[in-house]
Amino acid sequence: MFSYLLKFIDRPRLLWALPVLSLLCFGGCGDFFAQKPTEIQSQTILEDLSQIREVPNLNTPLPDIYLAEPRIMEGKDGAKLFYFTKHHTVDKLSTLIKEQLGYTVSESPATNQLIVKCPTVDDAKATIEFLNLVDVPPIQVNINCLILERFADVTMDWETTIKIENLLGEKMTLGGKTDSSGNLLPAFPGASLRESRRSTFGLDLGYWKDQGITGHEFRAVVDVLVSRGYLRILMNPTIETVNGQKGIIKMRDNVPLEKILIKEGFDEPFSLTEYQWVEDLLEVTPYVYSDGFIGLSTKIQLGSKSKPEGVVQTSIITERTIEVAENRIKPGDSLVIGGMRKSEERAVVRGVPFFKDIPLLGVLFSSKDFEEKATEVIFILTPTISSGGVKHTEMIEEMRRKMAKPKV
Repeated sequence: MFSYLLKFIDRPRLLWALPVLSLLCFGGCGDFFAQKPTEIQSQTILEDLSQIREVPNLNTPLPDIYLAEPRIMEGKDGAKLFYFTKHHTVDKLSTLIKEQLGYTVSESPATNQLIVKCPTVDDAKATIEFLNLVDVPPIQVNINCLILERFADVTMDWETTIKIENLLGEKMTLGGKTDSSGNLLPAFPGASLRESRRSTFGLDLGYWKDQGITGHEFRAVVDVLVSRGYLRILMNPTIETVNGQKGIIKMRDNVPLEKILIKEGFDEPFSLTEYQWVEDLLEVTPYVYSDGFIGLSTKIQLGSKSKPEGVVQTSIITERTIEVAENRIKPGDSLVIGGMRKSEERAVVRGVPFFKDIPLLGVLFSSKDFEEKATEVIFILTPTISSGGVKHTEMIEEMRRKMAKPKV
């Protein structure tokens, strides 16, 4: 077929056109061919950045000068002791020396070194003995905290709107009240009395005839709504801290909150979005005693924006706080320091006396607003004596396992 077409094409023109066509083809498709190297380069960068590597030089030794014995330099005005701290910071040991021995102390935080001015060499040696007694390894405490929050609610309500004009052939009206804008109001309102947005939810069941015809309009409508909601939050933070030192875990979210506003001069309500911090806080200070018990000073604060509230299940912000000055517990035992449980039930029935009690027909002459909700928050703390960390290689393997793609 191609050779057949060549018979009708001028060959000199064809020879001239081929280089032009080739140039246009490669020139116009240059971006296409450039996509492949770009794609490969992007993939290479992503793979390189997604890798978890081990930290090099983990076994670099401490300089020998820090491991040497304390030195004493004797002078005309006394002796000076040069001491590298082993387990505590220079400010804490300096305070102890000043309060207990009354000597002048200079601190070098960069090298964690103390320079103590003593009256004599013997006083300097006595200071070394004092430091050997107080500069001991601190106890590391691991505190596992399990926080469980549960919330559930069930709501059910109906409200009835009745508008009957020209009743029994006479100009008599049953129901039919309107607001300032002329909108028909429910004759027996339900949950919309406490939640304005309730009026936009639900299912209307009933009958409406001659809508908008003055003197002949008939309307009997029941608006029904049932809602169920629940929330369950499980938190399991862990704190590692030195004995007597405060450990804090804080998580904050800047969440949007929608407000429905009604302003003079506007026919319809309008919404406004504001942002507010929602904070979860766990603050624990452990105290390890020589009898083997651990004292815990705790403050726990839970904030939530997701908790549904009311018949329309609107999210609200809640905050719960428990503070305990101190509890004592054996290492490895669990301590429940909270367990707040609250249950609420609301039931309101509105209607016309006698008529509201008529089976089936009574629905047209009554309304009901029912809500039941319950919340519970449990805090469980489990302190243990800790070594202060895990091996780097074990931690890397655990992180690689968590970051690995799931197997199909």
